[in-house]
Amino acid sequence: MIVPPWEGSGITITGVKAILTAPEATRLVVVKVETSEPGLYGVGCATFSQRAHAVASAAEDYLAPLVIGRDPADIEDIWQSCFLSSYWRSGPVLNNALSGIDQALWDIKGKLANVPVYQLFGGKVRQAADVYVHVKGDDLAEVAGKITALTEQGYRCVRAQPMSPGRLDMAQPTWDGRA
Repeated sequence: MIVPPWEGSGITITGVKAILTAPEATRLVVVKVETSEPGLYGVGCATFSQRAHAVASAAEDYLAPLVIGRDPADIEDIWQSCFLSSYWRSGPVLNNALSGIDQALWDIKGKLANVPVYQLFGGKVRQAADVYVHVKGDDLAEVAGKITALTEQGYRCVRAQPMSPGRLDMAQPTWDGRA
């Protein structure tokens, strides 16, 4: 581990854990960065649902050794060190793992400052922001019913997906006509 020449905060990163979860059958990856300060940790989203286990391995097996022992306040230096240490840069697996660590470090900084992270980035720029909800279903009628229920709750933006693209029903032939 390379120690930066500047004085640190006295807090160090002690662990990086990938948490794999799948609410509503959607694979998600959350990275938890633990520190030497009791009860102080940060979490960040590292989701790449098509390669969840690869992202978890990248975070725990590859990036964790690069960040453990570092000061969590050195967010930019940690990001640059992790990004530049890879021969194959900008791939989705490594970028998602690094994104989760980066977000977790910002979460730690916000907790230490006792402010929401958006305050660290300059504060609010609007009073509210539209969000979207996602609905899926096996047919258009089911999706339409879910959209109606959500718009009645006040949602203005809905992403609809009648079926997952590429999903194959095992009883039906595959895309090339073979069973």
